[in-house]
Amino acid sequence: MPPDSRTLSATEFAEITGVSRERLRTWERRHAFPEPVRIGRGARRYLVDDVPRVVAVRRSVDRGIPLETAVSAARTQPAAGISDAARSALAEHAPIALVVVSGPEPLRIEEVNALVRARPGAPSPGDDLLELAPWYADHPGAATLRSLFASTSVAAACEHPDWTAGMVGTANAIAYRLPQEAGRPPLVALVGIDTARERQLRRDLDAVAQERAALRATLEQRGRWSAATDAVVRAARARGGMQALAEAADGLVRNTGALDAAVAPYMTGALVLGRSSRGRLGPGTITVTAYEELAAALRDGTPTWLGAGAGAAVGVPPELAAHVVPVVAAGEPLGALVLLFDEEDDLQDVPAEVLLTISTVLGFVLVRERVVDQLRD
Repeated sequence: MPPDSRTLSATEFAEITGVSRERLRTWERRHAFPEPVRIGRGARRYLVDDVPRVVAVRRSVDRGIPLETAVSAARTQPAAGISDAARSALAEHAPIALVVVSGPEPLRIEEVNALVRARPGAPSPGDDLLELAPWYADHPGAATLRSLFASTSVAAACEHPDWTAGMVGTANAIAYRLPQEAGRPPLVALVGIDTARERQLRRDLDAVAQERAALRATLEQRGRWSAATDAVVRAARARGGMQALAEAADGLVRNTGALDAAVAPYMTGALVLGRSSRGRLGPGTITVTAYEELAAALRDGTPTWLGAGAGAAVGVPPELAAHVVPVVAAGEPLGALVLLFDEEDDLQDVPAEVLLTISTVLGFVLVRERVVDQLRD
């Protein structure tokens, strides 16, 4: 019999089944399986029909089933169609996300497949979908999902929380209503239609959007502080003495989002804090050496957040945060700018150069005031 499309060479057969020629001959010698076709004294050829049987044996052996048992099972004529176990495995091992939800209220996770189950933060059967992702309650995808339980529609495209990304962001699926079973809740299956590349691209786009929003916020904040610096400079040029300091503090509050601000001149080891711009700080006198962070700030010329003790001394409410910007000239402390904020994060993106510029301008005002006082004396 000449070679035809119903047979394969030993090399072709080994390549397509994943079983080496040497291993095939071992199986043939021990179990008469698979049975090669010989043409006279020609080389072995194998039936195409034996390919699935040999592959089945290889996979069974890889799972630890004895070779003899696997060969015996392979020789049995397979039943038509697929088994219930194989049908179940279609969903369980599909390389796409599959989640079954009951509803319409509550939307409860009833089943997830292996791909979803393997991801950190993935939902589990019994979980309330909206407890896992509260933001989804008002999402159009939730409305689409609920509608499938009661409407005449049987399927719809639907956005849902990304099961494979810790329920953060959305993914796309085809949602379809499953046949109703007596005594069972109505069920809707969501079959993912996003590829891994599409999901990653969407996450990348979300990250870019977040970075852009953060950059915009940073630029807006820097713009506000630039305007505040201009206000301080204008006050220093137009006014003198304590009035200039008061207007500078007011300009800082109006432009930066600070809750209050005040400039406290340094006099004989203490900061003398008068009335602040919004009246939430001071008045009071603070002995610098009594508070380590304050003494270090004036000594080193480095801005710092006040601790609870120093904060209380200047009237800072315990739920707020006060930032001190030293005003120093030629190593000599002249005073300090005290800024009141809701929290310390309010200053995290403000460049140190901006605070230094403001400190320098305030230093000019305080030096000028000292000179004027000396001339008066």
